Amino acid sequence: MKKIILIIFFLILSFNPAYCSISVKSLGGTIISPNQISTSIQVNENSLISFRFAIKVKALDPYITNTSNSQYKIPINQLYLHDGENEFQIQPNIEITLLSLNDFQIAGYTRNYTCIIKNIGVLPPGTYSTKLQFQSQLAFMTYNTVYNLSFTIPVTQDISSLTNPVNIKLTPDNVFETNTNISNVTSPQILIKSNDNWKLILDTSKLGNLIGKYYFQITGVSKNVTDYETSQIELLPNKQYVLAKGTPTVTELITGNYSTDYINLKFSLNNASQTYLKEGQFNNYVNYIIQSGGN
Repeated sequence: MKKIILIIFFLILSFNPAYCSISVKSLGGTIISPNQISTSIQVNENSLISFRFAIKVKALDPYITNTSNSQYKIPINQLYLHDGENEFQIQPNIEITLLSLNDFQIAGYTRNYTCIIKNIGVLPPGTYSTKLQFQSQLAFMTYNTVYNLSFTIPVTQDISSLTNPVNIKLTPDNVFETNTNISNVTSPQILIKSNDNWKLILDTSKLGNLIGKYYFQITGVSKNVTDYETSQIELLPNKQYVLAKGTPTVTELITGNYSTDYINLKFSLNNASQTYLKEGQFNNYVNYIIQSGGN
């Protein structure tokens, strides 16, 4: 029994700090849902032996900040660490004990955590990061490591139309008309959703044969549309027209939700030949394209 005690005492005295450390690594993958973001990490306490130890974490920054634009940031207290059973809310410059063990341990300890950012709204695109200090407190010493927690929010954009197809209907009275534009029966409305500055493009690469002169005109827009053309423009094949530009279509960045933003269009034609418009049904296709960075 005395030999065992002496061996343990010798191990304690000859304990080499080089064999003790704490490390944190990403397990990869970020899940983005409407109200939260989650990503997984692994914490490793790497001592050869220990009689008791604790693992603690402290946020070194009060925010999770967009690295491209520091005005976009999430309060750090919206970050939680979950180990599968327990959930820990992170606070700025306050140590949170994630694990405390009094048992004899050999070859360290490993635990996985899911980092969850809760109660978020629409986030602008980019990489968000914050620094977390993890600490391993052994019986006789303390080890720290700083982990850069980061995740990337992609550009999210979508367009749709409430009117498809758009019809221009001729009557016997206007087949020979050369001085009046004949407008679509129902004006299309293009709905826009974007978490970034955007521009909307009208593409006519699939327009097809034209039986007259075609025109388009923007007749109304919502609040996030900041730059658009109001005059009537002739529609020609194999062109790309920038219809409008705008800011993110949200009620409030970081905390808000997507708003319903739109552009109303009118299409029309007149008789280019100054004789008559041919009878029949003609299909002319245009594509709407949304791109980021409109402003």
